[in-house]
Amino acid sequence: MKKLFFLFALLTPFALLAQKSMVGVTGGITMGNQYGTKGGALIKDDQKIGYTLGLVMETPIAKSNFSFQPGLFYAQKGRIENVSFKEKRHWSLRYAELQANVLYNLKCDKGGTFFAGGGPTLAADLPSFVETRLLDTDPTSPTSNDFVASGTRSVNFGTQAASDFKGPDWGVNMTIGYRTKAGWSIGYNYTIGLRNIMPVVTGNDGVRNHFMGLRISYWVKNK
Repeated sequence: MKKLFFLFALLTPFALLAQKSMVGVTGGITMGNQYGTKGGALIKDDQKIGYTLGLVMETPIAKSNFSFQPGLFYAQKGRIENVSFKEKRHWSLRYAELQANVLYNLKCDKGGTFFAGGGPTLAADLPSFVETRLLDTDPTSPTSNDFVASGTRSVNFGTQAASDFKGPDWGVNMTIGYRTKAGWSIGYNYTIGLRNIMPVVTGNDGVRNHFMGLRISYWVKNK
């Protein structure tokens, strides 16, 4: 976690001191899932909805249409595991994620800018939890045929057999969006986890985080 903030601190002066650089705040919704195989079978679970908040900076690369955009985010990932037709587990995984994107910017006649690009990501695990929900089969219950919370526990990050997942996580991020002349922007991003976060790997088994999100940001220019 400290190394992540240190890396972000190293990138900050270059972005803030450059001419025509920008700093912004961002937030939005995320939809996370995990892909891979467990016990030799494909993981087929449901998406987990969450949110993300972050601080971003952007500086042009020389006199070109390209720019460098580092950002530090609080990101929610995970999945809804279909244990059986009567049981679901809601994995709510929290990360502090550093993204370092290179963007291509295309200016429009009305002063706005379309952008697209991507880059590497590095995420440190934060305190997370998993909630078990059981199907209420009592026909007289007001929650009949609904999944009702039956217990919550902390997620155990580590490399032991009893661990749930291992950290940190890393991958590749892709983004596309539009920024207005007034400083507002909206963007879609998709992050592909490259690290197998299964604590103990057996055979070809593996679990990787994937998540997509929609973010709204507000930017202030360094004139």
